[in-house]
Amino acid sequence: METNEKPKPKRVVIKPGDVFCTEFDNRFKCYFQFIVKDSESLYGAVIRVFKTHYPIDYVPVIADIVKDEVAFITHTFIRFGLWDNVWYKVGKSLDTGTDALDNVVFGLAQEDRFTADNKLEKVNPLENWWVWKVNQRHIEIGRLPEKYHDIIEPGIVFSYIQIKNRMKYGYFNSQSQMYSIIKRHPRPEADSYTKRVHEGVTYYYYFKGEYVVREVAMGGNEAVRLTPDNPVSGRYHLYTRPFGDINWLYDEFITAEEFNKIWDLSKSTTDAN
Repeated sequence: METNEKPKPKRVVIKPGDVFCTEFDNRFKCYFQFIVKDSESLYGAVIRVFKTHYPIDYVPVIADIVKDEVAFITHTFIRFGLWDNVWYKVGKSLDTGTDALDNVVFGLAQEDRFTADNKLEKVNPLENWWVWKVNQRHIEIGRLPEKYHDIIEPGIVFSYIQIKNRMKYGYFNSQSQMYSIIKRHPRPEADSYTKRVHEGVTYYYYFKGEYVVREVAMGGNEAVRLTPDNPVSGRYHLYTRPFGDINWLYDEFITAEEFNKIWDLSKSTTDAN
């Protein structure tokens, strides 16, 4: 008798020091290591994600992997990624780099705050930051001091989807007021596609790493193409600031296919005019 039930995933023991691999479209693979549980973040696993993108046929050498530069440290639930075959365990190492945790600060910008009489009120989240280190209590500090701007990590327990996004692109594409302060930095080779509406004009951007290499401005019957070689057209100027200077919203991230369709359409519109 046939059944549509999925087979139960094999039980994998997860302990600090374990190293995991995730693969990307049969093109490359990336590794991370489970460091410790954080009792102050839903007991999420603190992981360190290594920077190198390895060839898909790379045979892991754990001692070499854990010596790699760390791209970022964050929280996730490892078990969920195992259940959905997003990553798999490849080994373990006693070298967990826990000394580095002394320099890692997590933070959350909260839109709710309790008043002196214990009532919940809405506040500007950028005026209501909480920060902490692994397994230490959260500290309410109000506005985030500038000394934290370049070192703080979002204190969210991220889904495996977001973990893979940051492995691939160098940043999380989730939506948060925090990214008005915490700057997102793409990997140098990352292709990012976004759009934004301003004063009735829709701007489409293709970033290579930090900077725009193609831009389309569309308003009414007007469509303008901009590139570093052709940065000005009429009232339009190529966007030249780094990727992270804009707090991109989740629905402002688009696919390469959507951008390329607009790019090709803009050529047709320009030719027609």
